[in-house]
Amino acid sequence: MKKRTLVYMIFREDYVGLRTVSRSKKSPHRFYISRNKLEELEHKPEVIACDIHSFAVLRRDTYAGTLEIAFTWLGGDKNSLSGYQDTIILPYDEMVEHLHESVSERKPIVWKALSVDDSVGQARIVFKSRKNLHAALGNGVIRRKLIRFLRDQFRWGNSEEIEIYDDFVPYSFFFREIKDGKAGISGGLILHGQEDMKKAYYSMHT
Repeated sequence: MKKRTLVYMIFREDYVGLRTVSRSKKSPHRFYISRNKLEELEHKPEVIACDIHSFAVLRRDTYAGTLEIAFTWLGGDKNSLSGYQDTIILPYDEMVEHLHESVSERKPIVWKALSVDDSVGQARIVFKSRKNLHAALGNGVIRRKLIRFLRDQFRWGNSEEIEIYDDFVPYSFFFREIKDGKAGISGGLILHGQEDMKKAYYSMHT
């Protein structure tokens, strides 16, 4: 199993400070990312942040519901720089909740989390039809439910691809696994309890 990294984040009014600690090393300094930079991830899949000599590439995976931060930690001066690279993966929605909470509460929010263990491969998800997908992504409540469900359910490291098609049930889908170039497991991803969207939930039927 991949060794996981402990991530310390403090959310303030204008910025977020971040440090990482693993069994072998800890970040040489706290990395500061402006709130505006994090908010760009709502409409950009990738942004780059810099702090002192170090920099980070932030990538949002909409389907997996995660935020990947690839750090290049550097220290020294303009004549001599040294450091290392490190990548962490965090649940995106949880990060955003803390970001908003720090504004509404008007106080710093501290979040300590273990980076997501990605040692189990995530099958590549391909939407073959888009009507139900666009409808689900257009509703904030359903979008979060769908993203979390896809992230948690399709950690099928031996599968090449998961093809997803529209189902006749609103916000729901039919899926087919592709493994070794052939069709594998198939079934439905159905949103149940739509009379109350806050309580509605996705389930898999095969």
